[in-house]
Amino acid sequence: MTMLKHGISIGIERYGDDDFFVAFKAVGTLTHQDYLRMQPVLESALAGVQDPDIYALVDVTELDGWELHAAWDDVKLGIKHIRHFEKIAIVGKTTFQEVMATLANWLTPADVKFFSDKGAALAWLKD
Repeated sequence: MTMLKHGISIGIERYGDDDFFVAFKAVGTLTHQDYLRMQPVLESALAGVQDPDIYALVDVTELDGWELHAAWDDVKLGIKHIRHFEKIAIVGKTTFQEVMATLANWLTPADVKFFSDKGAALAWLKD
């Protein structure tokens, strides 16, 4: 029996003494249930910070896609926190992911950029 891994993990990654980023890793085909489990974690993390400025490192190298309801959950979450995100570095491996990052850059006030290398993404976030 093969178990299909999917979901979204959230964490804080620190680089050096002062630099930290909210790190998201999406794996497999995301479902509505994945968002129901992840969203309270994100909301709880943001609740303690007044007017947070979020620098996000989003790893989609293992993302296969979204179910339709999950895609809608993603849009709603993005709209709710649109003013909190300053920079979003998306690390991926496909042309589709790069195109989606470009669209996100046009549609959000955050500065969104696609990278195929995590090191380059971190350097850009720290800049």
